[in-house]
Amino acid sequence: MEEIKGTMITGASDDLIEIEGELSEEFESFDCTDGVLSCSDGTLLEVNYDKHGIWRFNVLYSGSLFNKKVEGSADSDTNDEVYFNPGLKWITFNDDGHLVTR
Repeated sequence: MEEIKGTMITGASDDLIEIEGELSEEFESFDCTDGVLSCSDGTLLEVNYDKHGIWRFNVLYSGSLFNKKVEGSADSDTNDEVYFNPGLKWITFNDDGHLVTR
């Protein structure tokens, strides 16, 4: 993982989505297969905990602060990481109809 100048989204274990950097939060979601993360800059991410035990974040729309996505790997046991430039104000997570805003 590289130095975080803004905000980074990744997964941890089989039930946590972690937000680190400028914003710091955790969203609980066990074996998520159809989640959506929405960010204050307009970015939309489809969230999936895949069959290999890797958190995947598919970029549906990249907003004004979206920087990049780094693909995770089952071989190296790493999750996807999504990076944002500084300035995000909030992130919401929707999983199976449960909406959480931070």
